[in-house]
Amino acid sequence: GSLGKGFSDVSQCCYLLHPELLIPDLLVVGAGLAGGLLALEAADSGAKVCIISTAPMATPISYGGVQLAAIEQWQRLEKRHGFLGLEPAELLLYWLEDQKPNIPPGAQRLAPSQWRGLEPLLVDAPLGGVVAMPYARVDPLVLTEKLTKALAAAGVQQRNLLLQGLLLEEGVVRGCKTKAGEEILAQHTVLAAGAATAPLLASIGCSLPLLDCSWAALLQLEAGLLDDFFCGEASDQPKAIVMPMELKRMERERSTSGAQLVCDGGIAPWGNAKVFGQASFFGESIGQIDKPNPAVMRAGLIEAAKSLLPQQLWPSLAELPMALQPVAFSRDGLALVGPISRFKGLSVFTAFSAAFSLVPGLAPVLAAAILDPKRSMEALSNLELLPERLPAI
Repeated sequence: GSLGKGFSDVSQCCYLLHPELLIPDLLVVGAGLAGGLLALEAADSGAKVCIISTAPMATPISYGGVQLAAIEQWQRLEKRHGFLGLEPAELLLYWLEDQKPNIPPGAQRLAPSQWRGLEPLLVDAPLGGVVAMPYARVDPLVLTEKLTKALAAAGVQQRNLLLQGLLLEEGVVRGCKTKAGEEILAQHTVLAAGAATAPLLASIGCSLPLLDCSWAALLQLEAGLLDDFFCGEASDQPKAIVMPMELKRMERERSTSGAQLVCDGGIAPWGNAKVFGQASFFGESIGQIDKPNPAVMRAGLIEAAKSLLPQQLWPSLAELPMALQPVAFSRDGLALVGPISRFKGLSVFTAFSAAFSLVPGLAPVLAAAILDPKRSMEALSNLELLPERLPAI
């Protein structure tokens, strides 16, 4: 029979009779690498997914390095969703003349002519040595562009909103509320929002023992600046990612005290140009995310650059564009992945180190655990990444 005037629209009728039908199964807060791949996995499993981009993410300023074990996972994603930026790369790990290297298994030690050939910007670098490791990379700029299209093709609703906090009702997280007062509802909410994760948790009185954040900065070496170094570079040569053997940032993240600013000298492709270094600024106390003075970050990067980049580039360093973003990290170096037991309907997916290697493998595990907890939660628990774990004593 007829449903009467005003009910010719089937979707409106369904909403009035069963409003829960239009509430997404999954709300993902954060549209960077972690949030985007998690949303794709959930949508591929048949879930209705909404993803919210809350602020600029750190994904575009990543080096995008992919360890060999993760290449197959990226290939699986590209088979389903098209080209996402995966390409061959060489990982060059260096140490300085006054350092003793701890060379990892499988590394190939290179002669100076070899590493200078792979990365001409190292031509004058006074290095103690360099080893090459099997590697790949996902171009972060390509991924940022392609991910939006892949999410749309998968049927994921994408919104760009400023959030006020989470919606909590009798111990259940129902979604989130925007600063404009709109309520975004979902059956389950995942915070994959990087440094914005902690403030969103704080909106419901929750904090995680290991979750912290810092500010990261790098210099963008514009293409024209590098013409003299790369005019003869072979187009089919794998792109090189240069990193120090020992990362000061990783050591500092595992400590509750130490220098506020640490700088690692590294070089990575970035579109048609390159990026240099990572300066990391840490708060005086855990959880502090006040923005540092950009001049302090730039000074640290310039000092690191002078130990690695050719001297003829030094005068340009003060004028180069600098990217500055807050990033989340975990105090034990392991990601925070899984549900928050204090609340129903809430999980986190954040604080990754080597995110481009880890996220493609962890996203389907978390998606399965959310969508089918009885069958899949054991697999997630076995990873020992559950977010409420305590710091090791």
